[in-house]
Amino acid sequence: MTWTKELDEAAILATKSGHWHIVLFYLLCGLAAIPTSFLVFSQVFTNATPEHWCAPPPQLQHLGLSDELLRTLTIPGEHGVYESCRTYDIDADVLREALKHYVEERTVTIKEGNAFQSVKIYQLIVVSKGKEKDLIANISSAVLSVRKNTTSPCAHGWRFSSQQYQDTLVTDFSLVCDMDWLPRMCNTLFWVGSIFGNVFFGWMSDRYGRRPTILLMVFLEVPLAIASSFAKSYWAYVALRVAGGLFFPALYQLPFILALELMPPGHRNHTGIVVGMLFAGGMCLLSLLAYAVQDWYHLSLVTTFPFILLYGYYWLIPESPRWLVGRGRIAEAEKVFRNLARKNGIHLQRGFLLELHKKIKEEEDEAAQEELATISNMNGHVAGYTGLPEKDENLDRRISNMLTFKPDLSKISEVEESNKNSLEKIIALEVAEIVNKKSRLKKEDRDEDKDQNITEATNLNADHLQKATQTDYKSPASTLRRKSLQLVSKIFIQEDVEEDVMENKRMDDQNSEGDCKASPLDVFRYPNIRKKFFILTFDWVALGVVYNSMSYNTPNLGVNDYLAFFIGGAVEIPSYFMAWRCMERFGRRWVLCIFMCVGGVACISCVLVPESWPWITVALSMFGRLFAASSFAVFYVLIGELLPTVLRAQAMGAASFIAGLGLLACPYIVHLAVYSRALPLTIMGVLSVMGGVTSLFLPETLNQPLPQTLGDGEMFGRDFKILSCVERQSDK
Repeated sequence: MTWTKELDEAAILATKSGHWHIVLFYLLCGLAAIPTSFLVFSQVFTNATPEHWCAPPPQLQHLGLSDELLRTLTIPGEHGVYESCRTYDIDADVLREALKHYVEERTVTIKEGNAFQSVKIYQLIVVSKGKEKDLIANISSAVLSVRKNTTSPCAHGWRFSSQQYQDTLVTDFSLVCDMDWLPRMCNTLFWVGSIFGNVFFGWMSDRYGRRPTILLMVFLEVPLAIASSFAKSYWAYVALRVAGGLFFPALYQLPFILALELMPPGHRNHTGIVVGMLFAGGMCLLSLLAYAVQDWYHLSLVTTFPFILLYGYYWLIPESPRWLVGRGRIAEAEKVFRNLARKNGIHLQRGFLLELHKKIKEEEDEAAQEELATISNMNGHVAGYTGLPEKDENLDRRISNMLTFKPDLSKISEVEESNKNSLEKIIALEVAEIVNKKSRLKKEDRDEDKDQNITEATNLNADHLQKATQTDYKSPASTLRRKSLQLVSKIFIQEDVEEDVMENKRMDDQNSEGDCKASPLDVFRYPNIRKKFFILTFDWVALGVVYNSMSYNTPNLGVNDYLAFFIGGAVEIPSYFMAWRCMERFGRRWVLCIFMCVGGVACISCVLVPESWPWITVALSMFGRLFAASSFAVFYVLIGELLPTVLRAQAMGAASFIAGLGLLACPYIVHLAVYSRALPLTIMGVLSVMGGVTSLFLPETLNQPLPQTLGDGEMFGRDFKILSCVERQSDK
């Protein structure tokens, strides 16, 4: 028994009325979406590079001449397009001599930091009001007369356009020309931090629980994000961004996983959709805040300081009952459901989870007896034996487990009294199986293949059951691990003092599957899980690179940055409604394939659009982004439903680690727009189509229970056909 059906039924009972579970669901989705959207995409504006050009010589900087005139006089360019990092060579002494009749030198005192300095500047001589135009014309002629035809790199700094941005990190630290690699490197290092953080927090989530891991990330991320607003150097900002990147993917994934594991089956489709919608809403809000502020320091404060309120989640979020059951803590899992039901105005009696367990077990035994009796009457080998246990898909696994691992009978005697007679039934079943095996050897090859699949399933789950039937010997490492778990529980988990501790321990010992430990290496030990993991990882790489590159590519579309970013977030909101309806009707795999392929074709089509038609490129790019966002919503539901509970967070962390390596290329893919505006979009389109095609090799998860153990995950989707479509629920 893997408690899959029991947990689904318990979730339904705890949420059949009331509103608290809905509030909790949106709180978890909001935690996963809005802070993370601000965290990852705020650098689109804080690291933005406005239009820039070389600053003019000091003799021309304080004359009050317009930027357009100075750029025309000192910067090479054609048809209104000027060089960003080159300027005409002008000899300073010759220029000073040419301007001596039109300017005068003055000494002024300026403040730099806490000190005052006297500097010399040049200002226009005082002339009558009608002669100002003549004076400016004379200055222009003087500059043109001494200007050489050769160019050189900027020697006096840069001037930046203030049309869209008043102040960014690029303008503050002059990160242009020879230093333009620093903003791209900052974005890359952010993803480097996320790679390692996701693996660590995925491991921590499966070891210590969802709740303590989420709370730890919140407590650390918020002050780090606020501190980045006060960075005194760009390298300090980069260091804080890397530290913040450690938490980004896990902070997005773990609340999503917790919401997925708390909600009843009918609400699981909503999880990825609501998270995606709130993420898109966060992006729209970010663009509005950036447009209102237009200053990186205040924008950083506005997008980080309010999240101090997230500390209130300490009193709001519970632990995942599925994780607790996987760890053998049945009583605590039941308490989570009872607390959830109590806040919904529902009363659930203590022990209701065990009652569900017994009821479902009895139903399965009755169904198995009927099936076994039918099979016995058909083959004629063992007939008239009505006391046999269930002959279902787990029949061979149970026999193999008893024969291979020989559990201690003293442990078996501690189980429910109803199991005392099970040994006689199992022995009879073994005899029946031996007789039936002799007849199966004479059957056709197709029957042999079927028996082979059953035997493989037996071996897969036998290894898993061995962990649950280990002896009571406790090694020093095991003792240390249990003490660490107790310490985390004391810090993060609020216990009810009136609970009967001994009764809870008895409930856990007698009804749990054991401490279902799993590591990322288990992904590679099971062929079917391994295949699904590799396909999911490749799809994650494709979707991650496409989606994030499209978001960072906003300034390269040739229109207003704030407007393009807002449109990009706005078009995602209806995409999640579309994904939601399509997932419920047509399943996951075909919807994911079609969405990724259509979005990829839209991006590839940009190569056919002339750069003089920017809004056509914007339309195709946003069309591709719409389907990329829809694909991400479907993908997150699919990966959460395919991976077993005991390995879900770790496997998602490992897949995200590999996907993060691909995300390192995003800033450099976006930078290719300097050669052609359509080149980054073409690369994204090809990658999206490839990911869409490979998604067809994943099984369908619509209307299927969440796999709980490694054996469940290995058996899930072993025999699906690539071109198969989802069946309607009414037809089943």
